[in-house]
Formats: sequence, structure tokens, C-alpha cells
Amino acid sequence: MLAINCALILALMQSGTASRCVDHACSPPMGNLASGRSLTSLSGCCGNGSQHSPCPTPLHPCPVDLHPPAHMVDDPFLHPATWWASGVGTDQEEEVRLDLETRFCLTHVVLLFHSPRPAAMAMERSQDFGRTWETLKLFAQNCSLAFGLPDDTGQPGSLCTSRYSSAKPCSRGEVIFRILGPGGLVDPYSPEGLSQLTLTNLRLRLLKAQTCPLSVAPSTSSSSIGLSYPPTDLNLPLLPSPQPSSEPPASAPFAIYTFLARGTCLCHGHSEHCLHSGGQDTLKDMVPGRCVCTHHTAGQHCERCAPLYNDRPWRAANGSSGEPHPCHKCECYGHAASCHFSQRAWLSSGATSGGVCDECRHNTAGRRCQRCRHGYHRHPAMHLGSSHICTRCWCDPLGSLPASSGEEGPWCHPRSGQCHCRPGVGGTGCSHCLPGYWGFGEEGCKPCACPQNCDPHTGLCLDSSYANNQVFNVPMGGKIPDMDHALTSEGEAVWSKELAVSAMHYTGKCSCKERKLRSVSDLCKTKHAYVIKASVLSAHDKGSHAEVQVKVRKVLRSGQVPLSHGTHSLYPISWTIRGCTCPILNPGVEYMLAGPEEAGTGRLLVTMQSVVVPWTSQLGAHISEGLRQGCP
Repeated sequence: MLAINCALILALMQSGTASRCVDHACSPPMGNLASGRSLTSLSGCCGNGSQHSPCPTPLHPCPVDLHPPAHMVDDPFLHPATWWASGVGTDQEEEVRLDLETRFCLTHVVLLFHSPRPAAMAMERSQDFGRTWETLKLFAQNCSLAFGLPDDTGQPGSLCTSRYSSAKPCSRGEVIFRILGPGGLVDPYSPEGLSQLTLTNLRLRLLKAQTCPLSVAPSTSSSSIGLSYPPTDLNLPLLPSPQPSSEPPASAPFAIYTFLARGTCLCHGHSEHCLHSGGQDTLKDMVPGRCVCTHHTAGQHCERCAPLYNDRPWRAANGSSGEPHPCHKCECYGHAASCHFSQRAWLSSGATSGGVCDECRHNTAGRRCQRCRHGYHRHPAMHLGSSHICTRCWCDPLGSLPASSGEEGPWCHPRSGQCHCRPGVGGTGCSHCLPGYWGFGEEGCKPCACPQNCDPHTGLCLDSSYANNQVFNVPMGGKIPDMDHALTSEGEAVWSKELAVSAMHYTGKCSCKERKLRSVSDLCKTKHAYVIKASVLSAHDKGSHAEVQVKVRKVLRSGQVPLSHGTHSLYPISWTIRGCTCPILNPGVEYMLAGPEEAGTGRLLVTMQSVVVPWTSQLGAHISEGLRQGCP
């Protein structure tokens, strides 16, 4: 049965007050698509064939038609004795046409003729509002003579049939056409199914009339109303037989009591109700064409996802399995009213999410409105869905760098709010000098010319920081003054046995052999833990060891000891018998330094194997490029 195979009819047979669309494919009720709509014919007044009946004018109004096309679709129970009669001659062709305002699904057509059925007739449809036409079925007494085609009674599947072209009965003869064959469709919402079911126009071309073989008209003695029984597999209501009329059927070559085009609005399995374009039903029996969409779909035919539900591709429901294939909501955290589907995002996510939020609000940005736009950063106390999640960057115009070309307003890190500071400037908003810098202004801050720190406004050295340390601005590699009294138990406790020998116990003339750096391979061979550009600030004798203060300008390589720009300490451990340290480190000079580290104590060491060479821009570029490419 067609009602079993087509989910469009199955939807009518389900009952209950709950929505049939909940977690299931669904379809609106079916009806006669011709009800409430105008049928036109060639012979009608102002019809497509106005050569038969000219259009009316004020002087020549349209004549009263006793059998207009509207009689084919009036209520057969209220008006059983009405029919349409063609005005063409017996040797002329006639056409009846139903034009729909949008696409619908058609399952079958039933015609009940007042005249004898045509000897040849073509049933056609259009899916593009009349621009092109496709033949659904041809009807003829002799298919071979009329259309040059075999008869489907002998060759199933043929486009032509002789089943409904006999002149008998002379009246009330039926023509029945099923869009789907006896097997129906597995899934009527599939592209294959919809290509068979959908239409925008239906046309009957009545090509050849025939007369009743009887010499007299059918008996008119009975005035009772009979019942016409259509085939049971069409699931149609009973149609009353028309009352006999004094007008003989032969008075018109073509005459039709009933024109039934059974179908429903096209909703792809995502709706159980339809409305007219105005939103309200204008006629009780008229099949509306606008779907009331469910499953988060939208559009006149539920042919797309709703604005905020495009995280996955739109799909029609499955009429066979009942799977609804609903649209999925995009995750925009409440910062967007719509999203669109991106095939690129879908593929990159492994076919799990393809939604891209549109026009992110609340100063957010990103595919999911999950980050703050330029000039804003995330408020740490707000949840991601808050309308106040992003707060403006507050960057001091003196201490922060200006915005890049094409950008407006200050820039800060979208999560931390840290502004992009000028050299030597610190603070989240770049509002003051970093330790070791002074002179806050339009050019940033200048380095202190001091061992460790200076006054941030005047640049004067702050000696209080070194009250417990001896500071000597002498070259490392020269003789360190005799400071035996500076040896402390604290220093001996924390340093390894290798370093627990003070240079103060030795005297003599100092002389260091300079180590040459020939190529990057020299650094690779010794596998130095750190490679930095640094300015030597000062040297300190701690009694058991020496300590050199440097200002790190650039980090080319670091190991387990974290390094950053700023002041760091180096620890020379290569003592000579003359009480000297090598290699030479002169305060005020910029060096490229490379050496080992003592991970347990976090100290950077300087040994006889360390590389200490004066820094040049050419050397820096050469070493940086070599380290980026990696050691062989």
C-alpha cells in the first residue's frame, strides 16, 4: 500500500496530542492540492488559449460559464451535480492546468469524468514554475498508435497505459495515477524520493476526445445520490456519484466532475503543520504551503537550519528509519544571534563542529566568540557567557607602544591584559620603569648604570641593596683583592666541594688565554646550556667564590634554569693558581656568553670551557641563525 510505503501518509495515521516531530521524522496532513486554488483551461474565459474565448472588456464582459473549472474542485458532497465542461470543438485539444505558489509533494491524481474519458491524454508536471515540463504518464486506447510507446499492460514500466482510456463507462469513468509504483519509496525525503514527488505545476493535456458508443444517453430516471468507491490502496475518502443531468455527456468533448491532486506541503520531514503565507488558513480544505518547522530548521520548506543552529550540515529527515536529523546549535556563549556553517571548520574538527558565529557582540571575537577582540582583554572574574567578559585595555600612552597600522586603540594580551610596553617599562598598563631602569618617558626607560638598581626617577644608584656584599668594578680575569675575611660559612654550605676554594688564598700575576669562537659548531660541540647576550655590570668576591652581575639583553638558548631579560648572576668557577678567574669579563662591555648551568642551585656557571666574546651585530645574527637551524 502507498500509505505504508510513503511516510507522508504514515504521518496521518499516527494519533496523540504530543508532537509527532519529537525525536522523529514527521510530515503535515495531506489533502487536495487543487482545493482553494484556481484551475485554468484553454477554453476558459481569459484562459491560456484566449483564441477560444477572448478576455473580457467593459463592453464585452466574460460570459457566464455554467460549468467553470472551479466545479472540478468544489465539495463533491455539497455539490454532487456540478462539473467542468470544455468549450473547444470535438477535434480540438484541451488543457487543464493547476499552478501552485510553491513546491509541494504529490502522491497521486484521481480524475472523475462526466464525459467519456479521452482517447489520448498526457499528464505532465513542472518543478520550476512552468519553465520546463516533464511527462508523468500518457493515457491512450492504443499507446503504439498515439505515442509510439508500448503499453504498460504488456510491458510494465512503460510511460503509456491503456487502462483508463476506454470510452466506457460513458460517464463517471475514473483515471488514477500513482506517482510511486507499487513498491513505494524507502525514504520519501531522500533526494531520489523528492525528485519524484515534488512539483509546482500540474497539467492535463486532453489530446483526443471520443464519443460514447451507446446511441442514447444514460438513464436519468434515478435522482438518488450514489457512492463512488476509489481503489482501497489510495486511502481516499468516498466520492458521491453525481446526480444525472438532462444535459447529455456528448454536449462537450471533455467534461470532468472531480479533479483530485493528493499531496502535502514539502517540509523534508521536519514539520507536522503548514500555514499559508499570511500565517492563517484562508480556506478550511486548502493545503497550505509554508511549513511550521521543528528540529531547529527554518525556511518555507524547512530546507535550512535556524540562524543559531548551523554547527552541522543541514539534512533532511529519514522517512524510513524515522531519524529526524535535527540541526545542532552553535556554541557562541550568548555573544551572537546567528552562525553559519563552514566546510573548512567542519573538516578540520574531524566532522564534529563546523559552526562559525556571526557578528560577535560584547567585544568578543573568534569562531565561537570565545576570545576578546583587539583592544580588549578577558575579565578574570567573569564567566565566558557574561556580557561583560571583555574589558577595555588600559595602556599608558607614554609607556606602551602605539597600535599597529590599521588598528585602532591600544593593544593588550587578550587574557592577561598585559600591554605592549616600550623598552625598560613594566606593569600591566606599562605605567612605570622596570627594576634596573629609570627615566619613564616617550622612549621608555633607560638602563641603570649601577650594579643592581637605581632611583627610577633620577637614575642615582641605590647602595642599600648591597650593604652585605663587597662590590668591585674590576675586570674579571684580573687580580681580585685579598678578602680572606669575607669567607662565610653560608657560602661554604651551599656550594659544592669543587667551588669551595677561595681565590683569596693565592697571589701572583694574572694572565688568561683568550678563547676563540670560530663557528656555531664550537657551541654545538661543548653543548652549552645557555647562550646569551649580556652586559657585565660588576664583580663580587664572596670569599669562597666570585659572583658577576650581568644585564641579559637577549636569550639565544636556555636550559633548565629559566632565563629572561634583566639582571642575572654568573658564577666563575675556573680559578688559577695566581688567584685569577678566566675568561675575562670587563664591566660595561657587552658579551656573547655561553656556558654550563648547575640545575640543582639554578646558577649559571662560567668555566674555562665557556665562550666569552665581545658582542657584535654580525656575530649575533650568525649565531641566532645557526641555533635556529639546530646543531648537526
